[in-house]
Amino acid sequence: MFSMRRMKYLLRRLLRALGRATGTAHQIALGVAIGFFIGWLPIAGIQMAVAVVVCQIFHANKFVPIYPIWLTNPVTIVPIYSFNYWVGWKLVGGPPLIELATVMRKMITPPEPVDGMGRLEVWWDGVKHAFSELLSMGWEMQVPLWLGCVLVGLALAIPSYYISYKFVDSFRTAVLNKRANRQKRRRAAGVDVPLGGGYNRDEW
Repeated sequence: MFSMRRMKYLLRRLLRALGRATGTAHQIALGVAIGFFIGWLPIAGIQMAVAVVVCQIFHANKFVPIYPIWLTNPVTIVPIYSFNYWVGWKLVGGPPLIELATVMRKMITPPEPVDGMGRLEVWWDGVKHAFSELLSMGWEMQVPLWLGCVLVGLALAIPSYYISYKFVDSFRTAVLNKRANRQKRRRAAGVDVPLGGGYNRDEW
């Protein structure tokens, strides 16, 4: 069970990992934005693989998308996709929301694993099951779902880029200033220690 203290600790670890990720602030922020967009699409089970391909195309950091993608999991997928569907349904109509919720519950209930199946086989079996349920919706339900997912994904991705960029840039500036101040104190004390690393604000 998560306590507030535990959540704050995990958040600090997450932000520190984001600030120390490889690449420029743009590449990291773009990776976060891609993670939010891909994570909100109805492609449960293969979001990370798709995100890596998209990051490769746009030269973004390939590891940071995992953080926003983790937000869509078996616990959250029903409310997230239900909200996305509602957004699309408001624009183009479609079957009632209760029908989507029924399909979503089936989608996140993977088939029972067969004895002797490896982890990869169990994962792939779950992915096939999820997409089978997704395809069973029919176009009248898939159109508002995909439309809502794309719109909500963009609504999250765009501001997440600017927020992440500002955070990473500020984090790295603070780290470099701290190192520079520490070096000044050491030099003032007669200890000549190089700053090292060749770090700058544009590339970590």
